Parts: sequence; structure tokens; C-alpha cells
Amino acid sequence: MHLGDKRNQVTKEDLANAVLVTITNNIGSIARMSAVHEKIDKVVFVGNFLRVNPISMKLLAFAMDYWSEGEMKALFLQHEGYFGALGCLLEFNSTSHNGTSGE
Repeated sequence: MHLGDKRNQVTKEDLANAVLVTITNNIGSIARMSAVHEKIDKVVFVGNFLRVNPISMKLLAFAMDYWSEGEMKALFLQHEGYFGALGCLLEFNSTSHNGTSGE
């Protein structure tokens, strides 16, 4: 089979899967390097990207396990999609109460 023939057989789903695996592997690798630098062995992943996204959670958990050779674990919180909004609210409240604009 010629290479051009194989390219024509690739589906949009195949490409989407390849992109997702690539992104989660990169995130896992960067998270591991950051954790090693900070001398921690568990990484908590949060954010709307993971909200009701078990495929990405599984891939991130695999990436963390793979890149750390089983020494680090990925953790996921039940309400992970709200932590960005909560962080913004806490920052807003802390800067608005002390009279600063946060700049």
C-alpha cells in the first residue's frame, strides 16, 4: 500500500484522537517536570477542559504515570470545572477589600 493511500484512510476521528493524545502527553510531561522541580509527588488537575471528559482524564493519568515511571499520580477533583472561576472570585475579593485595584 502506498503512503498516499494510507493518508486517504485517516478519519477526522483519528486526527482528533491524535491531537488529544499529543496535548495530554505534553500537559502530563510539563506537569511532571514542574512537580519534580517543586519536589511534590501528586498533581491535581482542574479546569473546564476536564469537566465531564473521562477520556482526557484517563489520558492525563496515563501520561503522568508514564512520564514519572509510576512515581507520580494525577488527581482529579469532582467539581474541577469551577476552580478557575473560584480563583478569580477570591482574587477579586482580596483586591477589592484592601483598596487596591490588583494592578
